[in-house]
Amino acid sequence: MRIIGSLLLLLLTAAIMNACKKEDAQPLTQTVANVLTNSDFEITPYQDWTNNLGKISTTNPTNYSVSYSTEAASSPSHSIKVTCSAAPNDSTYQYMQQILYTATTPIPAGAKLTMKVKIKMVNIQGNGIALAMGGNQGASAKYASAFYTSTEGKTSIVGTNEFKEYTLTFDAFPANATSMYVLLFFLPKTTGTAYYDDASLSIN
Repeated sequence: MRIIGSLLLLLLTAAIMNACKKEDAQPLTQTVANVLTNSDFEITPYQDWTNNLGKISTTNPTNYSVSYSTEAASSPSHSIKVTCSAAPNDSTYQYMQQILYTATTPIPAGAKLTMKVKIKMVNIQGNGIALAMGGNQGASAKYASAFYTSTEGKTSIVGTNEFKEYTLTFDAFPANATSMYVLLFFLPKTTGTAYYDDASLSIN
């Protein structure tokens, strides 16, 4: 299931609320290993990330538990734990999101983006987990999508395993993007428990 459309309104709202920009920001000229903040999820309650639900059903809801956890961690001691014990609704999904703005985190056009995250899974069944990233154009383009890519349909992230690193890349950051976002999706019709840790977004 492709869920690009349902994200656009959220991103539009966030872009408007964060319209203040630094005019003197300079483009990145070298490789940056990680531009995400609180990428190891050590600051409670997962500061700089938002916990979101999409396509919520009021008649047949899917319920998620999201917590700042010490049960499992890749480093140092905390992770984000997301659990779903039953998924009766086939369109509801949960995702963690961080948004970046090119005015404060300048990304050069054509840069290669590499997103990584370590995930521990306990009996993840169904559609599974997905990594995604995308970007939006500015106000003059009514915050239209500039790009989007996901592991959904390409990489199967299901089952049970200790922390394992998953990767998603995008070859050329578009010149018309004024913001971008990274997402950790608990996809529709998915049950089980996932622990997220050590997320990163590198710019080459």
